[in-house]
Amino acid sequence: MARSDWAALLTDPAQEYKAHTELLRFGVEVYLPQLRKRFHTRTGQYVMRHYPLFPGYLLVRFGDAHHPSTRLARGICRQHPVLADDTGRPWRAPAKDVEIIRDLERSGRFDEIMHKGDSVTLAYGVLACIRSVLASDPEARTAELFTPLFGGTRATISSAKLVRAPNLTEHALQQ
Repeated sequence: MARSDWAALLTDPAQEYKAHTELLRFGVEVYLPQLRKRFHTRTGQYVMRHYPLFPGYLLVRFGDAHHPSTRLARGICRQHPVLADDTGRPWRAPAKDVEIIRDLERSGRFDEIMHKGDSVTLAYGVLACIRSVLASDPEARTAELFTPLFGGTRATISSAKLVRAPNLTEHALQQ
């Protein structure tokens, strides 16, 4: 396989950003896929925060996986820093797959941000399986939904109770 493949490094719990910064400081090419998610503050407001897409892991070029700096960097698991199978062979991610993840990250496909016209469902409850369309931007505490159930009803609901509905084509591919 080509040198452009990627390997996964294991990080200490909740230390992905520290490990990312340390490896950059050592000059290692590193990629930390992220998603943006709503975070509820103590003051009752929502802010967008970045979270690792793969908690506990970050990606480095395959050739740099055993670089001495990977053992020196803070935040990297000390015992077995490189993700490997039972026989000890390091896990490889093809460069084209990592590029697809980068493109999806740039386009916001992993983000929890919702906009007017997006397909949403309730996060929990009896109507959690009913798909609705967001009729207003959910920046405020409440959002207006258009629900095809009951002949196209409009409803106002707390933005905190909404999640983006899964894409049906992605769901079909997973099964």
